[in-house]
Amino acid sequence: MTVSAISHYRGGAIDEVAPLAKTLRAIYLKYGVGYRLSRFQTGPNEGDWLVTVTYADATAYENAQVLFAQDPDLQRVFMAIAKFAKRISREMVIDLDF
Repeated sequence: MTVSAISHYRGGAIDEVAPLAKTLRAIYLKYGVGYRLSRFQTGPNEGDWLVTVTYADATAYENAQVLFAQDPDLQRVFMAIAKFAKRISREMVIDLDF
């Protein structure tokens, strides 16, 4: 079953976020991991970011975590994001196959 990490971030303008998101997507794809960035357009979270990172299954998630920790380019992107954005929440979800 597909596993996704869904994170809510606050902070950062589109011109700050978009180049880093593009780099993240490329790094994640190299590991077979999906990446999607969305922006809240309405409501109390307007202007915030929703990030969905998708893994084929729980084993792929666990393996990716080890690889991510060892990837200096990925760590640099995480540090750059942390300079202007704060993670508000992170939830793990499992797709139901029915």
